Amino acid sequence: MDSPLSISVIIPTYNEPERLLAAVQSLAVQEYPASSLEIIVVDDASQLFNPDQYPRAAGPFPLRLIRHSTNQGRARARNTGIRAACGQVVVFLDSDMTVEPGFLRAHAQVHQQANTVAIGHIRFGPQVPADCLTQYLDSRGVHRLRETEAVPFKCFVTGNSSVRRDQLLRVGLFDEDFNTYGGEDLELGYRLHLDGATFRFASLARSLHHHLRPFRQHCQLMYTYGERSLPVLLRKRPELAPLLRLDVFYGPFFSLRRLFFRLALLPFFYYPVYWAVAASLRWYVPALFFDYLWWYNRTRAYLRALRHRLPPESIPS
Repeated sequence: MDSPLSISVIIPTYNEPERLLAAVQSLAVQEYPASSLEIIVVDDASQLFNPDQYPRAAGPFPLRLIRHSTNQGRARARNTGIRAACGQVVVFLDSDMTVEPGFLRAHAQVHQQANTVAIGHIRFGPQVPADCLTQYLDSRGVHRLRETEAVPFKCFVTGNSSVRRDQLLRVGLFDEDFNTYGGEDLELGYRLHLDGATFRFASLARSLHHHLRPFRQHCQLMYTYGERSLPVLLRKRPELAPLLRLDVFYGPFFSLRRLFFRLALLPFFYYPVYWAVAASLRWYVPALFFDYLWWYNRTRAYLRALRHRLPPESIPS
């Protein structure tokens, strides 16, 4: 009988001691050979941190704790874990998630096929109040695909996913120029795609997300993503502009499509939608409204950032 694949679970964390403890405890009861699993926690300079409790909470599995002296962002924290890892497969897990039975075996099963990336099944935990925002977030990414559809690289997210370590080393790990929210997983997913990876939805690799940001904070995060991360992403990967619906601003000046998108960026249209959504979260909000609000914030912030960083002739009008 073939021996199971060795796995390194990498959990970056920052100022989430109780949620991190719950994440480690949920891994401790997984059915997987102890000799084939390690848990690596990378603390990104949390202010309050008790390192003694986590190795005990991991049960039969070895846990290594690595601490950064200064906060360096999730891309660098994950890379620290990858460099320290010994497993054939690297599983990425966020510190505010717990995993359900069969999580590790489901990830390992996907990697029986070479050059495959597994994207796990993320749902909100039962203590998170259900509303239109949670329903929308639960329906994004791989959950929007029909069962027979191929999974595109843009669905690669690092809250619950796995990649062969040798493949990560081959394509170059996470780009550490991403030091704020967003962008690093999309950019790495694109490089894995260029390397020939097949992306698969590991529906049995289930994790529960125990933290929900408020609606307003989600909008602010999209603004941060557009302001800080999108300029980095598109400077390195300009071919991804169509994926983010930004190519229109670099196309012909006189076009109906460009006019439509320019009108959509006017506050006159944005704020009625924003306040209508904020007032309707307990009832019904079409997913298209959330799509628009996310796009508006990241796009408006991206274009504003470019105006401050590029010479006038390079700025899309």
